Amino acid sequence: MLDIPAAVLAAAPAAVAYGITAAAYGGRPGAPAWLRWPLTVWDVLAYSWRRPAPAPPRPDYARIDRLERELGLAEERPIQPHRTVCLTKDCAGETEELRTWSGQLIRRVHYCQPSVPAGADSGQRRRSR
Repeated sequence: MLDIPAAVLAAAPAAVAYGITAAAYGGRPGAPAWLRWPLTVWDVLAYSWRRPAPAPPRPDYARIDRLERELGLAEERPIQPHRTVCLTKDCAGETEELRTWSGQLIRRVHYCQPSVPAGADSGQRRRSR
């Protein structure tokens, strides 16, 4: 037969009582650490190896698209030169072209400023008296 020391036999009921208490109350929010640690250890031992790996970060598609356009690898329609269209009648605004180091046109920015005919009011209303 097994020779179990008397100290172990005396501590066994206390260990069983502690295990039941930790299982019943250790999972509650705000449980003290002395009740919580067995569940934390069990969670790591039993379940951590089965958790799915975190998803890798998603690629930055906007940055990839911009770099492809700068390097001339994109197969999209190039911006037509000298084709700035402003829907404002008699627009006197300026157009600025943004280009890569190689000279490829990336974007055209138009700053719209409608021209004001001579003698016309500048758009401010006069207060009536």
